[in-house]
Amino acid sequence: MDRLIIETILADVNEIFLAKDHSIPGQRTNIVLGFKAKNTEQIIHAFEVLKSMTAGHEVSLVICNTVQTGMYDLEICTEVLDEPIRIMNKVITNETIGEIKDHLLKSSPMMLSTNVSEDENWLDVDKVELKTCETNTPL
Repeated sequence: MDRLIIETILADVNEIFLAKDHSIPGQRTNIVLGFKAKNTEQIIHAFEVLKSMTAGHEVSLVICNTVQTGMYDLEICTEVLDEPIRIMNKVITNETIGEIKDHLLKSSPMMLSTNVSEDENWLDVDKVELKTCETNTPL
């Protein structure tokens, strides 16, 4: 499975939120990609492949603020991919962005997960970055 197939499968994200079991000290906070159940098997397989590809390599998640308020592009970056996996134009609530910023300030460990896969397929994220991304405007 190549990057473009993974990107296409993950494009069906319909919500993004944080989850953490606060009863377990030191547990990583999860940035959860929420999907509808229709493509569960494909999503699980894409995360399995992505996890096996990135094993032993640093994974970064870049959350890019777009020109549309509340809309973000996500990029999963790692040296094993020729380009980042891009998940474009997804709504993230101000509350979730605020929680992510709080975790970044605390240098709290984070993971990237889904609402349809088990924790063995979740990705450890070494770096999360919130930024305003440049838009490519035609000349």
